[in-house]
Amino acid sequence: MRRFPAPREKEVPFMNPDQAYRIDLNAAGEQELTQLPHVGVDRARKIVHCRAIRKGFRDWADFTEAVGLAEEDVEAIRTRAWIGPAAKDREGGSPPRRASRDTIPVRRPRPRPR
Repeated sequence: MRRFPAPREKEVPFMNPDQAYRIDLNAAGEQELTQLPHVGVDRARKIVHCRAIRKGFRDWADFTEAVGLAEEDVEAIRTRAWIGPAAKDREGGSPPRRASRDTIPVRRPRPRPR
């Protein structure tokens, strides 16, 4: 099996060089979030769920309020994570969702001849 190098992601213009090793809370998946201190599978799932509802976290206070973490947990996470741009602020955001199916017209039965 041939392996290809991972595609390079665009650099976020306002990210500091010391944040290069940190996990972006607005882009990380559940598996990536479990690498943070005080974050297990359930808490990672809750973070992803709250992030989807809010369309990204604005700042640390928003993250703390949404997820409902204790201050010492947030401080431990803050050492290994950062809050990147929200989904609506990203350049290559996905297009808005549309309905999965259009409405289907209802066919009425033909009247029977008498």
